[in-house]
Amino acid sequence: MSQFDQKLDLLGIPCPQNTAKALIFLELQEFGSKTLILIDDGEPIKNFKESLELEIGLSIIEQTKEENYWQLIVLKEE
Repeated sequence: MSQFDQKLDLLGIPCPQNTAKALIFLELQEFGSKTLILIDDGEPIKNFKESLELEIGLSIIEQTKEENYWQLIVLKEE
């Protein structure tokens, strides 16, 4: 897993609250920052990735599947 600047743990937080929390958190980060996000497998990861990809300036640059959750590194671009 690559280096990251901050971590956001969304495990156990249902949709759509997990996406809303992530977008608010990421909005407050500086351009060029990388955030490690932990999110549950299944519907949460599917919905989360779709929502994140619609947001301009946010890119998932790395993703790793663990037992029952995902680790995503999201880059905030200008």
